[in-house]
Amino acid sequence: MRLAGISGMDSANAWLPAFMADFNRRFAVAPRDGQDAHWAYRGTREDLVDILSVQVERTLSKNLSCQHEGKLMQVKTSGTGLGMRGAKVTLFERFDGTQELRWRKRKLAYTVLSKAQRQAQVADSKMVNARVDKALAKRGATSSKAHKPAPNHP
Repeated sequence: MRLAGISGMDSANAWLPAFMADFNRRFAVAPRDGQDAHWAYRGTREDLVDILSVQVERTLSKNLSCQHEGKLMQVKTSGTGLGMRGAKVTLFERFDGTQELRWRKRKLAYTVLSKAQRQAQVADSKMVNARVDKALAKRGATSSKAHKPAPNHP
């Protein structure tokens, strides 16, 4: 395209049919057998969608969750789900943007959560005492300034 001096989409679209004809003239090869060798797909539409989807394997944690691309997927169960702990599950990502989680060819119900936030550090007793003392001192300082009893108060 650069050799033909093409720099825009309109000129490229006008140039394309001539390029394809020239390319096919130079590189096309006639088949040995002219019969169509394509076979019709005999499976279901759902099977074809599964075949064409991106499949990612994940391992469930003890609380029946797994992570994928910054999302936490929590599996919903009707019972305890003890048999699924540490199980390998497959996440099917389809081209239309939908996702499906499966375990042993069974569809799993799940919820997508944002990753858990880190909790604040646990405060030791010294830190708690310092904070309480600071709050008491602040309360004592503000209470004497903020409230002044009336002159006739006993």
